[in-house]
Amino acid sequence: MVMVIAVFGATGTLGNSVARALLQDSYNFQVRAVTRDPNKPEAIALADKGAVVIKADMNDRESLVPALKGAHGCFVATNLPLSDPMCQQLEYQQGECVADVCMAMKVSHVVLNAQNHVSKVIGVKARHYDAKACINDYMNERELPLTSIILPFAYENFLGDFKPKLLQQHDYSISIPMGDLSLNMLSIKQVGEAVRYIFSNRTSTVGKTFSLVGDKLTVREIASVLTNHLRPNVVRDAKIVCSSLPIFRGLKTTSVPLL
Repeated sequence: MVMVIAVFGATGTLGNSVARALLQDSYNFQVRAVTRDPNKPEAIALADKGAVVIKADMNDRESLVPALKGAHGCFVATNLPLSDPMCQQLEYQQGECVADVCMAMKVSHVVLNAQNHVSKVIGVKARHYDAKACINDYMNERELPLTSIILPFAYENFLGDFKPKLLQQHDYSISIPMGDLSLNMLSIKQVGEAVRYIFSNRTSTVGKTFSLVGDKLTVREIASVLTNHLRPNVVRDAKIVCSSLPIFRGLKTTSVPLL
């Protein structure tokens, strides 16, 4: 029996990875690519591969009904820019809306991009983490058939916010406040395959939380790898140490290797 899966944020990096992985198994899955803008190139590309593109807004409960009605499962990824001072509250509201409609539509399996309660555990304010942790709590309180995944630092961050900083010609540095501790990492492209496995194995995955890991490297080791592949450029560890970081210290998770 083909399972209909609604993928929220299907035009974003994470949701797109999940949608594409599910589309590779058309025998078992039919994908509803949920997006606010069906005219985005990413949405059109998913439609070309067989996805049903549905316009919906996670802030609007009524718009979510067509996306979730009759769906076996859904993948939920929330994200708001940290530049918005209300991002934590607004992101939580999005998750709350989706949870409520999933409950009303009797969705059989929800997979959530969750996180740990950083502020509660170590007293460091991390709005993007805490919002996802609160959404996870709310979905559990509503007793949704939930599987949560916790993602570490993504390799793709080196193309964005953590792009190596040019110091002088051929000399770059990366600034990640980890000291000598290793950093859990993975590629966003790997997440889709993991989520497909979770949906394919509902009985053994529902009610569980999976912390996905593709690699564990120190910042110095990361710099060495980048240097080996980017010569004649040299990438160095900026050696930033923050007493309240890394946020993973003190947080208890079970890591699932992907490599």
